[in-house]
Amino acid sequence: MKHVALALAATVALVSCASGPAEPRKQSLADYADDPRLGEEAKRICFSSNIDGFSLNERRTVVLHEGRDRFMVEVTAGCPDLEFAEAIAVDSATGCLTPGDAIIVARTLGDSFGNNRCLITEMREWDEKAKKAETEAAPAAE
Repeated sequence: MKHVALALAATVALVSCASGPAEPRKQSLADYADDPRLGEEAKRICFSSNIDGFSLNERRTVVLHEGRDRFMVEVTAGCPDLEFAEAIAVDSATGCLTPGDAIIVARTLGDSFGNNRCLITEMREWDEKAKKAETEAAPAAE
């Protein structure tokens, strides 16, 4: 009985900490249309062999990192593992990543990069500081 009471108390505590409805998750580049971080279209990204990280991975988009450069990449629908990716590789026929090339996703570290191929449809420059600059430029409300 004591364990049931503790479990119930823990459940109530967790539920009371839950926030209200979350903002809908962004799934494609169209969802970022008003985001100041989204930049110009990139026809090719010629650092594909030097990608050193990724972030903001969702069902159809991911931001690829190379040093200080960032690019948001959109892939075709049907790439459900992208939002849970622990590792990403790129498959490009040339030294540059272009639409039609693929991102290969591993859902867990040590997973193979076999069948989790996501074809790239569009690539855009991504400026992480743009949102901060917009916030800093806004006059303070008095």
